Amino acid sequence: SYMSFEGTTTWQVIVEETAEYKENIDEKAYFDKIICLWKEYPNAISNRITTSVLIDEDTDAWKEVISVFNSKYKFDPSNLVLDDKEHPHFASPYSIACRVPSENSLTLQILKPSNAPDEHYEFLRNSAFKQVFTWMKGIDLSKTSRKTNSLIDKESYARTYQQIREDYGRGLIQGWTENSNPHKVIFEDCGIAAYITELINRGLLPKPKRFVDIGCGNGVLVHLLNKIGLNGYGVDVRQRKIWKTTLKDVDLRESTVEPQFIVENQPHFDADVDLLIGNHSDELTPWIPVMAAKLNCNFFLIPCCPFDFFGKFSNTGSYLGPKRMTSQYESFFEWTVSVADRLGFDVKLDRLAIPSTKRLCIVGRVPERGLCPNLDTTIQKMTQGQKFVARPREIKNNNCMHLSVSDRERIAKKLFDYILKSSDEVRDGWRCGGEVPLAQLAGILSDEDKKLMKDQDGGLQTFLRNHHQIFHVFKAAARLRDFRQPIVKKQRPGWTQPKQTPKMKSPCWMSLNHPDGCPVGPEACRYEH
Repeated sequence: SYMSFEGTTTWQVIVEETAEYKENIDEKAYFDKIICLWKEYPNAISNRITTSVLIDEDTDAWKEVISVFNSKYKFDPSNLVLDDKEHPHFASPYSIACRVPSENSLTLQILKPSNAPDEHYEFLRNSAFKQVFTWMKGIDLSKTSRKTNSLIDKESYARTYQQIREDYGRGLIQGWTENSNPHKVIFEDCGIAAYITELINRGLLPKPKRFVDIGCGNGVLVHLLNKIGLNGYGVDVRQRKIWKTTLKDVDLRESTVEPQFIVENQPHFDADVDLLIGNHSDELTPWIPVMAAKLNCNFFLIPCCPFDFFGKFSNTGSYLGPKRMTSQYESFFEWTVSVADRLGFDVKLDRLAIPSTKRLCIVGRVPERGLCPNLDTTIQKMTQGQKFVARPREIKNNNCMHLSVSDRERIAKKLFDYILKSSDEVRDGWRCGGEVPLAQLAGILSDEDKKLMKDQDGGLQTFLRNHHQIFHVFKAAARLRDFRQPIVKKQRPGWTQPKQTPKMKSPCWMSLNHPDGCPVGPEACRYEH
């Protein structure tokens, strides 16, 4: 379809889809929310888009934008340069619109000028639209979205991030020796390093004499911060392979951090440390504000796995009011913020533009008036005088595979039978069952079965994934594994799959348990028959 807006440009719909809702909606509020998300989280649309910048109307920058738009085919921003640096851009302008077919539905559209080349819009049509439509289907107007990089200058951050990534990040990919995906891990740490740099540039954190990255893991963040001129080191309970190779010149120390030493006024870190960094520091997370308070220094914290002072964190509701329902992570994050508040820190919160589901951060600065006056008493009350128990150097791999063989077989057979009977579908003579939501599968397990899994630090999804030859898990649902079908996986850029599938020594589960036997037969099957 075509439609005319202001000016002479005719706009053409290149992609559209309709979302249906269970009740009548406020279409204007929904559309405003979509535009807000589009502006606020452009890196969710593509990790090549670092940020978006709004330009106020009737400013010099606005006039320049409009004049450039109008000078070349009415709305084309491709030659727009505001700061003498070429930014990544879409080669042609686009428009987002919503149509209202009924009171409980909304049609999302992306449009282009009718005379613009189609090839400029492949990304918008095939990738960006899917993300925005997913947002639109799940809009919750009661939730307020946290703004990304709200404490810092976004354009300055974008330049700093690009510089760190190109000058130091890319070079690390070649020598990567860890099991993790280097593109995600390294570029995520480039984002964190750039963010800390911008906090310092804006005066929200003073430049540290020396920082310590607590639970530094692979050590990449320490390396990047050193490269951009910040002095400091990292500690972790166990060293990584890369410490002795690519990062052999970085100060990374295999050591157990003992918060109790610092609470009891014993020296533990280097004497001039004045910034504690906790990037996904697990059970040490709530102790970082406590240690920073005792050292009278600042901290930067990205909470991840929920731990309180002495074990797994228990969600007892919101810390911002008794009637607010929150997720486990939201409750944990609010509780961690409350710890820093009680200690007297000047606390600021933000959301980082990094490829991680856990990207909320806490910036704690010692105020000029000082921390709370009765610091030791406050810490004693919060920790109830108990001692911190450090993680062992050797980590036991708890993944539900330490259950007894009989328990594993019994639970697997129960889940298998349920999925098989959930549908009568037959694929080339083999009954393949249905696709069952994990929540539905959990309902057929006994409390004893769930406890067995929980005691192994696992759950239903972990159990299913570790019985790979029986079940395929994707998007919160499970189906029976059929090796004739292509395996659907999330794409990970730069991630190479093994070229050949090795033959397994374990027996074929389907040949022993499925009423139609193995779908691929003994010759093609990777398991023993």
